[in-house]
Amino acid sequence: MTIFDGETYETILDRMLSRLSSDLDKREGSVIFDLLAPVAIEFAQTYIEMDNVLDLGFAESTYGEYLDRKVLEQGLVRKEAIKATGKITFVGPEGLDIPLGTRVTTEDDISFLTTESVTVNNGSATAAAEAEVGGSDGNVGADTITNTDVSEVEGIISATNKDDFSGGVDEESDETLYARYLEFVQRPITSGNKYQYELWAKEIQGIAVATCYPLWNGPGTVKLVVVNDENRSPAQSVIDEVAAHIEEVRPVGADVTVVGVTEITIDVAATITPNDSSDTSTIRDSVMEHVETYLKTFTTGNQIVRYSQIGNAILDSDNVIDFTGLTVNGGTANIAIEADQVPVIGSVNITIN
Repeated sequence: MTIFDGETYETILDRMLSRLSSDLDKREGSVIFDLLAPVAIEFAQTYIEMDNVLDLGFAESTYGEYLDRKVLEQGLVRKEAIKATGKITFVGPEGLDIPLGTRVTTEDDISFLTTESVTVNNGSATAAAEAEVGGSDGNVGADTITNTDVSEVEGIISATNKDDFSGGVDEESDETLYARYLEFVQRPITSGNKYQYELWAKEIQGIAVATCYPLWNGPGTVKLVVVNDENRSPAQSVIDEVAAHIEEVRPVGADVTVVGVTEITIDVAATITPNDSSDTSTIRDSVMEHVETYLKTFTTGNQIVRYSQIGNAILDSDNVIDFTGLTVNGGTANIAIEADQVPVIGSVNITIN
């Protein structure tokens, strides 16, 4: 319920009419009614907007650019998207110059631009490239970049990426930014305490969780375990960026080690009873998605991957009625996860009953 919930058009209009003398004609359709009704509508809309203004003024209920403005009061800035990078191999006539900024796309119209100029030699040339727009959509698999028809370079026979593009990260979401803001204002931060190390780590795009272990290897040592937005170990380049950033801001004398979280693979196998004629591949994809969603709820800290919760995730999957013979990492027991570990989806082997 909001503060001005009761200020509806009907309530406002009744209140306005009640202030007039009872010997006046106030029935619907009367001159007085028709004069006051539009005013009541405008007042009601004003109260709605006043409620909206209240929501936008508090970090818990605001969003988008208004959340950006709110967290900026504490010196926090939303982390921008990062572009995926990789290499494009062009095939064309000998000596063809392929300039910096040559555009290629996938079948789904995800665009990439070369970041260096190259010349075809012995039939091909390979150029570094990045996604035209930042975000995880640019993390495409090998051989998915195939279109060069939007390029202005004539003579290119074909172009493709022989390896995956990686490193693309979405812009920080409202939920993650709000959580970071809440942590900043609720947890005491002083020069060089564990909370500040965790905050410094999370200032780097691609880091969602950071756990600090003071004195982990004796006096003067600090260890940071970092987790990315996908609840996995970040790329080494991101870990290196965190380490470099902390070297710039840490107190003098601290010996800091930054490592990615250790990934514990969770392999799942079961016999599924489907509720229709869905093929094994479709059901497997759904089971993998639901189990992975459960595993992404884990952050660092001693926790347990529960066998029963894996079963619940399978039952929540599309077109699944029941299952038998469920094994998790080859057994039927819970899996203990240590403080510097996170569970990640491994193999999912599904048999249709």
